[in-house]
Amino acid sequence: MSTLYGYGDVTSEEVETIDSDEEDQKRSSRDSDKLPFSITWRDDLKNDEMKIPCSSLLITLGATASAFAFTHILCNYDMELIGYGTDDNSNETKTFDQIKMQQYSTQSVDRVYRLASSSLVLVQLNSPIKSDRLWPFSEQILNKFNLSNLSPTNPVYIIQSRLSMDYVTVTGELENKSSLFIRYIKSSIIPTDDKITQTIKPIEPPNAIRGLSAALFTKLHQANIPVLVLVVYQRHSSVNADALKLLQRILDRTCTSLKPYIQMTDKTNKQLIRLAATQTSNMYS
Repeated sequence: MSTLYGYGDVTSEEVETIDSDEEDQKRSSRDSDKLPFSITWRDDLKNDEMKIPCSSLLITLGATASAFAFTHILCNYDMELIGYGTDDNSNETKTFDQIKMQQYSTQSVDRVYRLASSSLVLVQLNSPIKSDRLWPFSEQILNKFNLSNLSPTNPVYIIQSRLSMDYVTVTGELENKSSLFIRYIKSSIIPTDDKITQTIKPIEPPNAIRGLSAALFTKLHQANIPVLVLVVYQRHSSVNADALKLLQRILDRTCTSLKPYIQMTDKTNKQLIRLAATQTSNMYS
C-alpha cells in the first residue's frame, strides 16, 4: 500500500490513501537497491511482550535527518544502542559491540538509541526499504515502545528531506526560488495554535509525504498518537551544514520536549565545521 499525505493538519476524514499494493510490489521487485528490512533488538529486549519506556520519540529518515541526529544529539550524549536495521535476506550477523564500533556514516546508518536517564528514543534510518515492507516495519518500530506519555505538546517527531525542486506551490509553480526551506504536516490532535504552525508553513497539496514517513504517520494517526513530520526541502540530496543549522533553529523555537537534547555544543560545532569543509572541498574537486 502506498500512502501520500499533503495537508498541514490531517483529520480522520481528510486522510487520502492510494491503494496500489500490486504496483508497489512490482516496483519493489525491480529495485535491487531497496531492502527487505527489519530491526534486530538487543538480546534483553527481544521479548515481543516487552514495551520499552519512551518519554520522547524522534525518528530521522534519510541522510540529512540522520546527520542532524548525529551532530546535534549523538555527539553530545552517551546513548545506548538498543536496535539496528538488518537486511532480512542477508546471512551476515553482527554483535551489538561490532555495530557500536562501526564508524558513523550518513550513507549507511540504521540504528535505534535510547537515553537511559530520560527515556528519549532516537530512531535513525537511512536505508531505502521495499514498499511491501513499509507497513510491517512501521508496526515493528511502534509496537516496541510504550508511547502512553506522549501528548499534543510532546508528539512523535519525524524528520526527512526532499529536493526543493519537487515542491509545487498552490499556484502550480515549482518552489525553486528558495534552495532551503522546511514544511510540516501534523495530526489533528495537535492544536492549530501550536508554536510550529506559527514558525513554518504546512505542506500544501499537491505535495505529499510518501514511503516510510507516510506509513509511520498512518500508524500513529490511527492509534490517536500525536505526530508531526518536518520535511527539509533542499536543492541537493547531499547533506549540508546549512540544512542542519536551520533544523536546529526550528526545533529550538518550536519543540519543547526535544529542545533540552538539541543544543549547539562545541562538539556539534566541530562536526558542522568539518561538514562545511567537506562541502567546500567537493565543490572544487
